[in-house]
Amino acid sequence: MNIKTLLSHFMKSKRVEISELRTVIEQSGNGHLPLSCRVELLQSIGNVEIVNKVFAECCKKVYPLWGNEIEDTLLRKLLCSADEYLYHRKGKADTLVEEANRLRNYVEGQSCTESMAGWAVISLCYSIADHAAAILDIDEYEGEDDGAFEYEVWNTDFFASMAFAGGNPFVDEGDAGKRREFWNWYLDTVETLCRKSDAPLIRIDAPKKKEVEQNTIPQRTQTYQTPEILSKIQEVINSALVLYDKDYNDKWDKIIISVRCMAVGLRAKNTVIKEGQEHRMKTSLQVFDIMNDVKKEMYNQAKVEGAWFYCIIELNPDLTYSIRFVYDDKSQIPQDHLVDSDDFVAEFKKYPRAKEYTPLWWQEILGKKAKYLKNTVIVEQLAITQRTQTYQTPAIQEKIRQVIENSMKVFNKYCTGNWSKIIVEAHCIGDVRTKGYFIQGNSTTEMPVSLAASDLLSEIKDDMYKQASNEGSWLICKIEFDTQKKFIIEFNYDNKSSLPNDVFDNPERLETEFEDYPRTKEYTPVWWQEILGKKAKYLE
Repeated sequence: MNIKTLLSHFMKSKRVEISELRTVIEQSGNGHLPLSCRVELLQSIGNVEIVNKVFAECCKKVYPLWGNEIEDTLLRKLLCSADEYLYHRKGKADTLVEEANRLRNYVEGQSCTESMAGWAVISLCYSIADHAAAILDIDEYEGEDDGAFEYEVWNTDFFASMAFAGGNPFVDEGDAGKRREFWNWYLDTVETLCRKSDAPLIRIDAPKKKEVEQNTIPQRTQTYQTPEILSKIQEVINSALVLYDKDYNDKWDKIIISVRCMAVGLRAKNTVIKEGQEHRMKTSLQVFDIMNDVKKEMYNQAKVEGAWFYCIIELNPDLTYSIRFVYDDKSQIPQDHLVDSDDFVAEFKKYPRAKEYTPLWWQEILGKKAKYLKNTVIVEQLAITQRTQTYQTPAIQEKIRQVIENSMKVFNKYCTGNWSKIIVEAHCIGDVRTKGYFIQGNSTTEMPVSLAASDLLSEIKDDMYKQASNEGSWLICKIEFDTQKKFIIEFNYDNKSSLPNDVFDNPERLETEFEDYPRTKEYTPVWWQEILGKKAKYLE
């Protein structure tokens, strides 16, 4: 019986035979167990708790692949919390989702196949909250395999299989033998948990308290969004584009510029992604000097905050880009850029910082005699814990693009002449108020903002808030873009001095804002706490 006939027979059968599934795995060319088989299998169990425990065991099976590669104790802590919830009924499902949303950005920032182990943990938390609906109650499911769906709705078991096998079977990645090994183990696990589901099959130890420290670094005020720094970053981008056109001169999906910039030396790497495949590009020598200057200029803005040591720029075909700076998490540096403890000693000597901006792992390297900078600047904003919310998701990036397109149409309809920049500003404080401006030469002129753009900005606010509701939501968003649609975006969550005066003339707007978008007390600045009073209901 060939694989197609076997699958057809399986789908028509009302009884799920594990032995038949093992035959499917064996006869599959890439060792994959199709989604249709897993749907039938898990639906036949009909027990949400057991299904999610199967997913949890999948996560624990492959988690060491993530841990060995990236050392992220926060993710391990989340997996332990999910395990405790499933097996000991400790904690809340909503809390798991909230933490998963916080850590999702870290996982998305990894490009290695081992990151699938991280995605498995994120997916597990969503599955727990949704009662495994993504596999037990798939909308309008007609037997499609995993590859027919977007990665955001892949199930935990599929993420885990990719981590174990080393790649996606639908793009000919990974080891078919390892994939068969995983799915046969998976079937063993299902059988075991159906017989006895009250005890974990794989043990995972929670990280020690001192390990969980990455999220204790105060929020930084350093910014790359100054004319001088933006100009330098554009030079780096232009250099990569010139080199690409020289060697390839064809279409591409993304260009990634990664720079390790440390006291002991600099290293840059350009990568282009075309049709899902990564290709190494040449790198201009001038990038080293430019990014070193960027690092120094940002450090001088607030030395107590320290200096970043790794930077990633992701460039899209429409020439928009996102940029991320790594200040504290050494695990974000890829293995081929690996650094050791002595390198961080030298880095601190050249770019000292305050102790509260130095993660514990770095403090341990430096020892008791380290000379930290004294933080003598009293800035309320610094008391707010660093946020994880991001606009750098495909859905939000698309909405930003629509705001830009919409604003250009409004200009063409209601305004005349040429423009060099358009600015769209949204004040979402109790209600939504938008302003638009265009720049011609040295003059700035007000322009209308459409209701469609206002609605999109409100949706962006909601989308970002849902990523980590405990962090609160931004109050002001400012998008500035040029004729090439290259944009910079700024968000104000807490800075009192940047808020319009009429907000404080009508403090009920801030009260309404807090009711609509509550946050924890640690993410609420003192000036806002005073307005809210003692009866404010902060998130836990």
